[in-house]
Amino acid sequence: MPNRRPIKVKVYTRAITAIALITAWVLSAFSGLVLWLAPEVRQAGKQPLLFNITKQEWGEIHFWICVAVVAVTIIHIILDWKALRGVIRYMTSVHRNKITRIE
Repeated sequence: MPNRRPIKVKVYTRAITAIALITAWVLSAFSGLVLWLAPEVRQAGKQPLLFNITKQEWGEIHFWICVAVVAVTIIHIILDWKALRGVIRYMTSVHRNKITRIE
């Protein structure tokens, strides 16, 4: 039997959050595209567009998906705060070093 190490809870949580974030952004983009391509007719809200859902219902779905996107993004930032801080420090120090070398 191969030697399997248990998955750490933090790594698992970060992976699930990343998958949820990608999924939420894709769904947000898809519902936004449906709304963007929907016809601009006064009665368009009462006619099914896709999957038997009206334009108004697509708008509500899009809104709630975007609320989920914001929530998952905040969770993602909280979980990866140290990494984000490190990347920002690295990028600003590289940028500073380039400016000092040019002068």
